[in-house]
Amino acid sequence: MNLVEKEGFSSEPSEDDFLIREVVLTHDPDGRYLDSELLLQAVEDVLCSTATADVSDPYDDATIIEVVGSEESLEQIIYKVSSEMLLKCCGDSDLHTKTMVLLQMLGKYTWDAKAVIILAALAMTCGDCWLIKQLYPYNYFAASAGMLKQFPSDLNLLGIQFKALSMLANTMVELAKCVIKYERLPMKEVHLDYNTMALTKTQIYVATYRIFKGSLEFSAQTTDFVAMNQEKISQTTTIAAWGLSYMVPRLRRLCNDLLKQVDSCHDQTETKQYKELSEIFSKPHNDNQEVFQMLFALKDEIPLKDCSSQAQVNIFELEEKVVLILVSTPEVLPVDQIHFLEQRTHNHHYHKKIGRNYEIVWVPFPTSDTWTILQKRNFNILSKSLPCLCIRKPWLLNSAVLKFIRQEWNYKKQYPLMVALDSQGMVSHYNAMDMVFIWGAKAFPFSTSKEKELWGEQSWSLKLLLDGVDPLLMKRVEEGSNICLYGGDDLYWTKEFTSRLDEIRAAGLNFEVIKIDDKSPSVYDPHKLIQSKKFWLRLGSMKRSILCAENTAPNHRVLKEVLWLLEMNNTSKSWVLIGNKNSEDVLKLQEMEAIECLDLFPVWKEYVGRMGLVRAIKTAFQPNLSGGP
Repeated sequence: MNLVEKEGFSSEPSEDDFLIREVVLTHDPDGRYLDSELLLQAVEDVLCSTATADVSDPYDDATIIEVVGSEESLEQIIYKVSSEMLLKCCGDSDLHTKTMVLLQMLGKYTWDAKAVIILAALAMTCGDCWLIKQLYPYNYFAASAGMLKQFPSDLNLLGIQFKALSMLANTMVELAKCVIKYERLPMKEVHLDYNTMALTKTQIYVATYRIFKGSLEFSAQTTDFVAMNQEKISQTTTIAAWGLSYMVPRLRRLCNDLLKQVDSCHDQTETKQYKELSEIFSKPHNDNQEVFQMLFALKDEIPLKDCSSQAQVNIFELEEKVVLILVSTPEVLPVDQIHFLEQRTHNHHYHKKIGRNYEIVWVPFPTSDTWTILQKRNFNILSKSLPCLCIRKPWLLNSAVLKFIRQEWNYKKQYPLMVALDSQGMVSHYNAMDMVFIWGAKAFPFSTSKEKELWGEQSWSLKLLLDGVDPLLMKRVEEGSNICLYGGDDLYWTKEFTSRLDEIRAAGLNFEVIKIDDKSPSVYDPHKLIQSKKFWLRLGSMKRSILCAENTAPNHRVLKEVLWLLEMNNTSKSWVLIGNKNSEDVLKLQEMEAIECLDLFPVWKEYVGRMGLVRAIKTAFQPNLSGGP
């Protein structure tokens, strides 16, 4: 009786309240958790699909759906319920009594879990019948299976009844989605007005009851197909369809009313939580725990995991640390960017010095409002390979948090975002991704002030251009070797340029020659392709970072050189850079200008030993080098 009073019923119930009281008395949750949304997607594909519908990936990874807190597996639970459902279909008791027995069986589960488990049991019980009906006209094996099950020889005669059952299945699935949406609301953290909550809860109880009762009716009618008299099929199916035609509109009205109530609750909670998030990020804190509790831990007490070890991680392990929040789709980043990010953080030599002072937390965003099974599968695969932390169950993130990240942090799904939070949980940089790609762990603590400081110390050189692109090439730069980088799509120019380079090197002038090109490599070499992509990725990051950090960006020397290279690449023009080590003396040439320079090698080669390669060329032929700095 205390439970009923706790649920908000008056001491003088109306006639309609008796059913609700009876349903509530079966509800005794013990904390077990089921990913009901994911399970419902699989159920929906069975009960609501058509023969002509697109077939999604098979559910070969059942381990991604589990029941937390139960000694029984999900398969065992569904099997027990489906067996009980078949047993009740053959019994003599009335439909209400059968419904209450099944509700009692699932009393330990939340309302959304109850609704989805009974639908899963229905899919298991009737799925083969549904599949046979869809396939038998053009599939010999389906026709044979129907014969063995003693179905009527012409299933088209059951068309009216199948249509009514299909409408019932679709309506129950939509009703279950409403229950799931309500159960996902963070009611412990946000208190709604009493009247809204009382009305919504009442409709949740009724909706769950109707889903159970409708599932039993659905199961009973499909079971009756076996014993159906061939001569009375038309009469029997008409009567059955007529009965369902009364049930379906009633469920639809309930679904529409419940959806309005749940949407109202959702809007209220989202508005309140969005306001709380805005307030949290606008005031200083002693630590970052309140911030991460609000962001990640509203529905999951241990919201993080270590991607490398798969160990669960609590938010208190982020205390006193700088945290980089990587926001992206479940596919994260292209392979080359993932590799570059790992290289610039986890594998960076500076990481050993400050590695324990910061963490990267991956927050995957769905590409739509609902996580698909494929997206969850992608997440499960990728979250085992990244060298960082991630949200353990990102589909549990609150909608207010997602909205806040989109609007306040300006996240767009096409562009990954890396927001830096300091040890007090305050935003220190709204996108530190470019900083990480340029300087790696050396950019710690990844703040806007650190970015300006680094650019203030930085000068144009080949070392800046190539850092992180290729370790062997950087070693040559550090050793002081002369480096020649070139690129372009003109095959004739490339042939002429390289032939002259070969002649110069044969004459005894040593320097490293590297082609940078990721558009149309003549020979497929993944390593060189990734090198080229890293090179252009780094240039793009430098451009954005300078524009973000420098008020006088148009006059910035590095920006000018970067823009020149990007322009050459975008217009497919041939280009050349020659330089060494940290020297700002970098020679840039384009197209035939580079050919003419090499043709004059006999003139300027005498100066190389005394002045160095770049200064020798410039001193002898500065008037001819309009592209020079």
